[in-house]
Amino acid sequence: MSDHTELLTIGDLARRTGLPVRTIRFWSDNGVVAPTGRSTGGYRLYDAEAVARLDLVRTLRELGMDLNTVRRVLSRQATVRDVARAHVRALEAEIRTLQVRRAVLRRVARHDSTTEEMRLMHELARMSADERLRLVDGFVQEICG
Repeated sequence: MSDHTELLTIGDLARRTGLPVRTIRFWSDNGVVAPTGRSTGGYRLYDAEAVARLDLVRTLRELGMDLNTVRRVLSRQATVRDVARAHVRALEAEIRTLQVRRAVLRRVARHDSTTEEMRLMHELARMSADERLRLVDGFVQEICG
């Protein structure tokens, strides 16, 4: 480390990044953004690289990534691209689940459905496309016999 390297206190870092000191301290304690050193008084000191690292961490966290995933990206065990792809798949599955819930709740809100009808609707909605197709095929087989 050269004498020209500006070291920032956690307060300075918070002002530069717009993150609360508490968040920076938490991420630091969890090994996400380690301090460059300590002051003579024992305070954490960070270099300019910490600003960029915190910006990346904040972005990843705002996109819903947990700290373990963030650590993997920062340590280059995973790429942002690979993590993003996995999160897109997870979000798509979550969106489908929410759409199913919305459909069931709309049906219940429009009609005076019984508990049994709601249970059946929910079971049907949770089925995969293949499961629904097999159910319909089975029904057609039974009717047309």
